[in-house]
Amino acid sequence: MAKRKRKQDGPTGTERQEAIVELIRAVPEGFVTTYGDLCPEAPRLPGRVLATTTEKLPWHRIVRADGTFAKGDRQRRLLRKEGIPLVGKRVDMDKAHIPREALLANR
Repeated sequence: MAKRKRKQDGPTGTERQEAIVELIRAVPEGFVTTYGDLCPEAPRLPGRVLATTTEKLPWHRIVRADGTFAKGDRQRRLLRKEGIPLVGKRVDMDKAHIPREALLANR
């Protein structure tokens, strides 16, 4: 049986990861964005990128869509230190969320 070539409609895996890193760098101090904002078609990929990169990135500014923290108290402390508004154990997304479109404009 002959192998089928896979059609490439979008960026390669490496290009997508590099784009995610650029967007993470674009998140300004005092704001957060979500994993889904970084990569809507594969929202788990930014977590993998953050877990495997050796680059120094503002990882703490990336939160879940509901404003909760993937890295718990450590992340909450860093966000609080930057002045990001919290409501209980979540980021106040109405005040601190910067959407994908704004990140793309800041690149």
